Amino acid sequence: MQDRYVGDIGDFGKYGLLNFISSETKLKLGVNWCFTSTTQKEIKSNDGKFYDYLLSGTKYEIEGKVSKKYAQRIKKCDEELYNKLQKIIIDWLDRDKHPEYRCMMRIEEGKILPTQTIFYSRDLNKTNRKEWLNNGIQSLSESELIFFDPDNGIADNGIYVKDEGKSPKHIYCKEIGDYFEKGQSLVIYQHANRTRRFNEVLKDKKDNIIKHLGKINDDQIICLRYKRGPARAFFIITQQKHSDSIEKAVDNFLEVWKGHFERSLK
Repeated sequence: MQDRYVGDIGDFGKYGLLNFISSETKLKLGVNWCFTSTTQKEIKSNDGKFYDYLLSGTKYEIEGKVSKKYAQRIKKCDEELYNKLQKIIIDWLDRDKHPEYRCMMRIEEGKILPTQTIFYSRDLNKTNRKEWLNNGIQSLSESELIFFDPDNGIADNGIYVKDEGKSPKHIYCKEIGDYFEKGQSLVIYQHANRTRRFNEVLKDKKDNIIKHLGKINDDQIICLRYKRGPARAFFIITQQKHSDSIEKAVDNFLEVWKGHFERSLK
């Protein structure tokens, strides 16, 4: 997670999914942002600039950029969420894109997620991984459903490495397992790998999860692809005690968000 992604089209899908599942299952949500600082090179990229869907009908709308029909299709999925994210982006634009008005804290303080959500916002860098992990487990111990938001998703090799200098943009299966063994169900963001077909990447990630988490069945892992913006997906790893309620919530979610999300690796 980085501040520059707040309010983009990926954010809309992410919070829509978390709100829906948490509301339907009544599971207490915890968020580990896996927060990383933005580099100068990243600032110059287009990442985080897909927020035009929120500008339809506003003074910042760019004619021909995003159709009103498309914006309305998005908004229909979760109008309350759409309006809240739109306010964040408009406030940011009104203030000459001052970073204070488009940041993670606006999500935490803006009632974007359920009121009882617990947030773990510690910055993850190349020197503090063990401390970050242990403090996160303690901070989110009362949550039943944990969301991880690493920039790139699960590490390719899936394993935990002792070298703390490894990528802060990934989460490792050992770290996922440390939460899962506490009895918590998990939702994990996964970005596409530009060098391979995304479904192949997702299959490898799922296989690594099963391999490293141990006693877990194939049907305890749900993979949802989000079809708006750059290719991305979400792994939902369910505790058996939560499986039925989460499966039902996912089915209902896919009906409401039809055309925007789909199951993968069925």
